[in-house]
Amino acid sequence: MNDSVPEGTFWTITVVKPILVHEPDPTAAAVNDAVMEDSTIPVSSYAPVRRAEPLRCPQCGADRDWMAFGAWMDPVRLVCPAGHSWTPWEDDPARGRSLMQELILASGIEESRG
Repeated sequence: MNDSVPEGTFWTITVVKPILVHEPDPTAAAVNDAVMEDSTIPVSSYAPVRRAEPLRCPQCGADRDWMAFGAWMDPVRLVCPAGHSWTPWEDDPARGRSLMQELILASGIEESRG
């Protein structure tokens, strides 16, 4: 556990801006294969294999003004402005836990501890 975060603390964090997550770009492989096969296309034409996308509510598509809930070792639980509650990446709890930890640290815990 991070030394600056009290153990057992449950957090409720308001997240106003979109949460950007990096996802694989499904078209990048095809674009990069085409560039590799055509020697007339400059290497700078390679497409990034990952892209930043805003996390969206699976029910209404909202991408900002979240409430995030959880403790340091919990996967994040999000509630969108419409009240839909969900846990992103339920099949990958480590990824949800990492986002919860990022949100805790970004919420200013470092400055609020004496």
